[in-house]
Amino acid sequence: MTTREARVGRAKTLWQFAIYALLGLYFASIFFFALKPLLGWPIPRLLGPVSTLLVWAFALGHAVWTLGWRHALVFFGLAFVVGLVFEAVGVATGWVYGGYHYGPRLGPQLFHVPVLIPLSWFMVIYLAFAVTERLLGDDRQRVGRALLACVLGAVVATAWDVVADPQMARTNLWVWEQPGEFFGVPVQNFAGWMATSLVVLAAYRAATWRWPTRPVGESSPLFAALPVIAYGALALSFLIGYSVQGEGALAVVAFFTMGALSLTALARGSG
Repeated sequence: MTTREARVGRAKTLWQFAIYALLGLYFASIFFFALKPLLGWPIPRLLGPVSTLLVWAFALGHAVWTLGWRHALVFFGLAFVVGLVFEAVGVATGWVYGGYHYGPRLGPQLFHVPVLIPLSWFMVIYLAFAVTERLLGDDRQRVGRALLACVLGAVVATAWDVVADPQMARTNLWVWEQPGEFFGVPVQNFAGWMATSLVVLAAYRAATWRWPTRPVGESSPLFAALPVIAYGALALSFLIGYSVQGEGALAVVAFFTMGALSLTALARGSG
């Protein structure tokens, strides 16, 4: 092995270690949130934004490793731009998700939308993409399969919001102008999530249709499954959190949406 090959090998090892470490720190933060009522500890104000940045960095690092730089950067760019545009229109008009506005706690804003939000769109949709790929298997070049993957991916991403939004909205990170039908969240919001996710996934698949993926390195079965595990761990954290808070109905929702999807994807991948 040459000196250059040794350096490349060490860099790849550190890359994978960093991805595992980011995911581990993210797990710690989400379970800290879930167990807060039992622990009785104050939540540091920056923990939410830091947690978001941790899983965003994990998602981007994992995407680059498994898809290659070009695919990953196109995916991220599309998610950021489409997410920002939809959110800006939504805040200004209420047409996309219902009437709402963001509070100041999420940091710097563009067009009245915190920068963390379009970053979050990438991390959510990438994890949904990974869950979908595991559910559907290979054969990416069939048009029918690609269309199904876009729709299913949008459902998986929206399931995240079905579980998370009732909790997040109560923290005043964003405020609904009129409380909605689903635990205070307007049903229109979920249609907007479906539309946003579907546009991102369809645009990504169209832009990269003829590009082969170029993984940075080989992935072990565990490494390949990390986004699905992350999605499932978040479902578990909400299930625990809602149970601790006495929100049994939302705990059931968490299990039979995100929980069921992640369990099915993990079982599908192990078969």
